[in-house]
Amino acid sequence: MLMEAIGITVVVLLAACRVFVFRRRGKSIPAALGFVLNRRSFVHLLIGAVIGAIAISTVFFVEWSTGLLRVAKFNALSALQEDCFYFIAKPFVEEFIFRCTILGALLLWIPKKPIALMLSAIIFGSGHLINPNASFISILSTMLGGLAYGCAFLAAERIWFPLGLHITWNYCQARVFGFVLSGKFNGPVPFIQQHDLGPALLTGGAYGPEGGILGLCARILVLGLITAWVLRERNSSSREKGFADTTV
Repeated sequence: MLMEAIGITVVVLLAACRVFVFRRRGKSIPAALGFVLNRRSFVHLLIGAVIGAIAISTVFFVEWSTGLLRVAKFNALSALQEDCFYFIAKPFVEEFIFRCTILGALLLWIPKKPIALMLSAIIFGSGHLINPNASFISILSTMLGGLAYGCAFLAAERIWFPLGLHITWNYCQARVFGFVLSGKFNGPVPFIQQHDLGPALLTGGAYGPEGGILGLCARILVLGLITAWVLRERNSSSREKGFADTTV
């Protein structure tokens, strides 16, 4: 209880610091907290959701096709409705804490974005040390996840891109494909009931795919897809600016 109170206090102070600095710069409170909504925000939410779904789906189909898991049965589609609020609320809270406040505050204090990004990823990974069945690979995978979410956040310094990514990564992992989520979530019956056949080094075993080499590869895939999207956006923006300049 004491640690939770300290954690909440730190988050509030970091958020307040970011709001103070942004207001001094003439920017809005939603901008400081990463909650600005516009057309680009909805696009980022959607693209993040697609990337998260693609990455974890790749893990499932690789394991299934190579015999690393066995599908026991497919349940009714109504199974997908279970815990929907959990799979939106938890990623939202984590993204607000780790990206909008912690990474956001680090960006104010550290001039070099890559350093701030790496520090926030290390903090995110360390926050999962206490998870059941955690291992070196699971922590490394979670740090890579924090790096991916951080890169998504840096695309516009808003919550929407990493939030979409985080929601579908978690939701598809646990509710659609029936994996254990971060070593501890194994809720109601998922859409696909499956059995992990190992080895744990590849599949993650009792921690779920985030604790195995295939999960690590999926994190790298996510980073690659985010990078590709951000570069596409920048190139598109540069072309539009160049066209505007030639028409003046």
